[in-house]
Amino acid sequence: MTRELSASLEKHGFTPYPESVRTIRDGLRLFVAARKAQKAVGMVQTEKRLELSSAVLPGGLTMSSGARVGLHTLTWENYQKLKTLMPISPSQCDKHASFGTGDRLGLVSGAHLNALVRHPVFPVIAQQSPRELVRTKRDFRDVLLKAVMGILESGCAGPYGADADHIKDEEYLMMGAEAGFSMYTLDISDWLQDTAASSPDQPSLLSRAIVADHAQMELPVPNYKTYAISEQELLRSAQIYEKAMERGKRFDSLLRGVVQDFDLEISMDEGARDTTVEDHLFVAEYLHRSGIDFQSLAPKFPGKFQKGIDYEGDVNTLAQSLRRHVALSSQIGGYRLSLHSGSDKFSIYPLFAEMTEGRFHIKTSGTSWLQAVKVIASADAALLQELYILCLENLDESKKAYDVSITRRDFPAEMLDDLSAFLSRPDVRQLFHISYGALLDTKRNEIFETLDRHEAEHYALVEKNIKGHLELLFC
Repeated sequence: MTRELSASLEKHGFTPYPESVRTIRDGLRLFVAARKAQKAVGMVQTEKRLELSSAVLPGGLTMSSGARVGLHTLTWENYQKLKTLMPISPSQCDKHASFGTGDRLGLVSGAHLNALVRHPVFPVIAQQSPRELVRTKRDFRDVLLKAVMGILESGCAGPYGADADHIKDEEYLMMGAEAGFSMYTLDISDWLQDTAASSPDQPSLLSRAIVADHAQMELPVPNYKTYAISEQELLRSAQIYEKAMERGKRFDSLLRGVVQDFDLEISMDEGARDTTVEDHLFVAEYLHRSGIDFQSLAPKFPGKFQKGIDYEGDVNTLAQSLRRHVALSSQIGGYRLSLHSGSDKFSIYPLFAEMTEGRFHIKTSGTSWLQAVKVIASADAALLQELYILCLENLDESKKAYDVSITRRDFPAEMLDDLSAFLSRPDVRQLFHISYGALLDTKRNEIFETLDRHEAEHYALVEKNIKGHLELLFC
């Protein structure tokens, strides 16, 4: 059937993805086919069992066997119909380890899955933050639809997650809920109180109870010395984090009013303050005592977790901090620790996996975008030079959303002749990593056209890159 299907589709310029062909039920098969940049969901059925809208080929095709073939755009309406027949909606994490692969352009979820399914990890392939949505001019529905297309295209049958990442306001929280996302990462970094700038408020009764109950706590750290909780530091943590926790309670309440089941993550990683054991303890206990069930927490670990480059800092200091945070999470809740800005942090992956005993969540995003830049470098050096100049012209604006230390004076006016070596420089990786918004604003069509023409190369680079991350975690 696949050969006959291919021959019928090729007459109209479409090529099916071989791995995508699957049987949903008797007489109904599903596949994905592409014609240049246009991808469509195809159905083969001997009798009409499902009617999709937005036909790409009005009237469809008839195969010699008599089966009818329809090709349709994956619209939101068609997604709603398809998910009644097969499990393509995002779901909660069902494994100890999970891995997020933000697909900024919405092009490579299939490649992400090809890497992820080979390891014991729950794939979170629909993952984007509001700052990414704004810069890519997308919304949560589009992010989810592109992930679903990757699921269908790759032939993947397993569950996957969708993460509304780094949520700071109610508007985007509700947008993620409306789209049916399965994970919500609440970023509390903007809600912390600066106790040095003003007289701290008197902690609430709940906060004072947490401090009193844990003031003499000694935390056993396996294979290391016991950590004694500081009452003074715990009180300071209460003063810094209490208002943020109240905001988190409101967001959790809003979600539970519209979403039945979801994974909740608390992100502490983007503030200026490294997360102390006392900070972690206060936040986790405040949530627990408020009846809020959360599945993962992202501390701000010591050292630098800048975008698109390896970890910078003292690994021994990181190991000591990680050891204590793992011990605390194991003792008071068993939730997972999350590593943000996880792209390309190759030097610490074995340590992180070992310390957490394989219970973790890791987020990547920009590393896949950097593979797209490599494809452009190979296919169109002139376009890459234009993109590089735009990166430099917009660097100050791009830096407003990301913590990187690069400046305009770090870069030559033009790229060096050896593009592969030039793009491997840490400062250049950071430059392109954060500049995607400015590049898409000006060169969106050229970028997408180039990547569409070189899809196989693009997929191969992305898959190899994600495999490189996973192999270090599960070595």
